[in-house]
Amino acid sequence: MKFRSLAGIKMALATVAMIATPPWVYAETFTGTVNGHDSAHNGVTCPVEKLDPHVALESYFVLMVGEGDYLFMPNLSRDIKVRYVLDNVQVKGEKHPRFNAIQVDEFRVKKGGKFVTVWSRKQAAFEYEALYRDGLAFPGQKAY
Repeated sequence: MKFRSLAGIKMALATVAMIATPPWVYAETFTGTVNGHDSAHNGVTCPVEKLDPHVALESYFVLMVGEGDYLFMPNLSRDIKVRYVLDNVQVKGEKHPRFNAIQVDEFRVKKGGKFVTVWSRKQAAFEYEALYRDGLAFPGQKAY
């Protein structure tokens, strides 16, 4: 009898664990343009062009994925986002289940009719590790 109650407890725990676990998050691909957050929030496309002074005033850039819909990209640096403002881009990553944010795995820009990867989380991690492993040295040079 003791064996059956222990098996029942194990089964109940497994069932509770499966119910309490959030659904699997999988990578999605979103296509849109990069726009300043303030402009996106106010429903306008701004800057008008890449050299527009508004670019310097925008503190954060988002991915416009539809009419008035946008996604934050918190793990992508401002430098990358501002470089491709107003460009057609594809972002591959995991969308947060509650917030309009995406954890970017790959950031692609449309060049010559096709999307080219200009940033990936994997490459960024590799470069970060190389910097701290090798120091500030170019390949073939000794780190100081």
